[in-house]
Amino acid sequence: MALTISESGGGTFETIPKGRYKAACYRIVDVGTHNETYEGETKKRHSVFLYWELDEKMSDGKPFSIMKQYTLSLNEKSALYIHLCTWRNKKFTEDELKGFDLTNILGCTCELEVEYTSGGNPKVTAVYHPEGGVQKIATVNSQLAFDVDEYAADNKQMCDVFVELPEWVQNKIDESFECVAASKKESEKFAPEDKAGFESLETLADSDKSIEEKIPF
Repeated sequence: MALTISESGGGTFETIPKGRYKAACYRIVDVGTHNETYEGETKKRHSVFLYWELDEKMSDGKPFSIMKQYTLSLNEKSALYIHLCTWRNKKFTEDELKGFDLTNILGCTCELEVEYTSGGNPKVTAVYHPEGGVQKIATVNSQLAFDVDEYAADNKQMCDVFVELPEWVQNKIDESFECVAASKKESEKFAPEDKAGFESLETLADSDKSIEEKIPF
């Protein structure tokens, strides 16, 4: 992950020093479930990418941006849960934990702690409640949310959002278990003889449910 994110990969990009920066979320991308290996152990991981733009500007006047990959989970030990709690400055209620609408964070302000990986790439290490409280604001970058399940079901709105994403993100989405399963199911409509050998994937994440909020999220 880079502080000035590369949409196409490669190239030289402006960076800023590690530190704490004012920011706002402008993009949420559910990239689906993949097998990921960590320390020799392979597990299924349902991931979501969060993108922020910073108040700091590049030489062309556009805001710096940064993204972070999270496991799509509100388990109290998950990074997403921890960062959302410090962002909101409060823990989740039992009702919220039954189904929190992550799109509530679009346009919401926060403060990010940015450090560097061993490879020299900027990364988000913490998300904080901003001074003055969380506000909903208009961002320079278009605000959008991508739902892999809706896309796999051929939802037109999600298909339109899909074409706006970087190619490497599109590829990751198309390689997800959700999209591979949907593609196989679609192909079976034209090859009924193959149906005997196919088993549908089980639901890998709880569906989101909208909730009313007194604050932006």
